[in-house]
Amino acid sequence: MQWNKAKNFMLVFFLLANILLLALIRHETGNHTLSRERESAILNVLEQNNIIVYYHIPRQFSPMRPLQVAAYEYDFNRLVDIFFPYYADEISHAKDINLDIFSWENNYRLVISNGYISFTRERGAGGVPDTYASIALTQAFIREHYPDFRLDIHSTRQARRGGLRIFYRQEYQNTMIYTNFVEFLITGEGHDIIIEEVDIQYGRPIGFAYAPRELVGPDEALLTFVQNVRLQNDTDIIISHMDIVYFQTMPGLIETYTPIYAEPFYRIFIEGQDEPFLINAYTNRLH
Repeated sequence: MQWNKAKNFMLVFFLLANILLLALIRHETGNHTLSRERESAILNVLEQNNIIVYYHIPRQFSPMRPLQVAAYEYDFNRLVDIFFPYYADEISHAKDINLDIFSWENNYRLVISNGYISFTRERGAGGVPDTYASIALTQAFIREHYPDFRLDIHSTRQARRGGLRIFYRQEYQNTMIYTNFVEFLITGEGHDIIIEEVDIQYGRPIGFAYAPRELVGPDEALLTFVQNVRLQNDTDIIISHMDIVYFQTMPGLIETYTPIYAEPFYRIFIEGQDEPFLINAYTNRLH
């Protein structure tokens, strides 16, 4: 009998504990969810400044931890295997301080310098390639060599000198690392398209650091955006996309003992401009 009473008491205790925990979670979530009132207020401010939002404003802004990133490191043999044909022989290697250049014949060139990797080959035919065919070509490369990177369709654009630039960025714990990217230049038309250039920047994520920090709300970031963009021009503006990414704020110098961190930033894309506005989600400062 005593044991039955004890079990009943434990069941009631756990039930009450779960209800309390659920209430705390909902309260915490509510504190980090953009309310309808705040959303309406910032939309009114944007409208008064002739700014239209064609994409939903992120509603969740729960605390996030900085992401620690390792200094850049290279496997030269792997990179040569990736970018040069298997039958390539007599690949030349020129070396200088923080600079390595691999080349083969007159049209293959791989440059590795200070955290950047740049590959070029012969120029393709003119014209703008089909977007879907270009994405399929680049995704085959990504799946084989950088499987934890995903397409950043909002950064994809036509290249100024012809061709299409397609971006992939690393995803870590469901959040994109903006400064870890693979950028392709695809040229040609129809079925005759090639990867003409590849640019890579990458710092290996080590893991999250410190305790989670509060983020400013997306409405606060948009207010900072309005204040800064109106210093540049007074034309009508269309916001086409907004999200939160990790952004490495300092270079990852090789053999450094200084910790390197990536912090959460709001990305705001506007029509007619390739690069997004980047606003630190901790400090609400424009990068």
